[in-house]
Amino acid sequence: MRISAGRYIYLCRFGWNMLRTPVSDKTREAASVEKAGHHFRQAFAVGLTNPKVIMFFMAFFPVFMTSKTKPATLGAMMIHVSLFSLMYQTCLVLVGNTIARRLSRIRKLRLIATRLAGITLIGFGFKLAFNNR
Repeated sequence: MRISAGRYIYLCRFGWNMLRTPVSDKTREAASVEKAGHHFRQAFAVGLTNPKVIMFFMAFFPVFMTSKTKPATLGAMMIHVSLFSLMYQTCLVLVGNTIARRLSRIRKLRLIATRLAGITLIGFGFKLAFNNR
């Protein structure tokens, strides 16, 4: 399967723009405007329609079921795994958000993080371009 060169160029261009764009306080303020509920609903919808999640449920749970297992057992297992996943990922988001807000107050760290992200995107673009030849 050959992937078009446009994808590599897009990654490199996006990384280049991150290297060139000045980091200001306006960027930080614009990022905090969105409401948490919006992000939660968006992530929830993506999780429900994600084919990898659906395939996981289809591949993993039948291992624990027999022909005598009631359908309610599958539902209970799915709810159990989903609730634990929700709790774990919620903790990750809350901790990550707290750390990001504290670090975003330091302009020099925002600058370093933005530049490192730009360099990383350019590196991924080159790596993909040369690995798919």
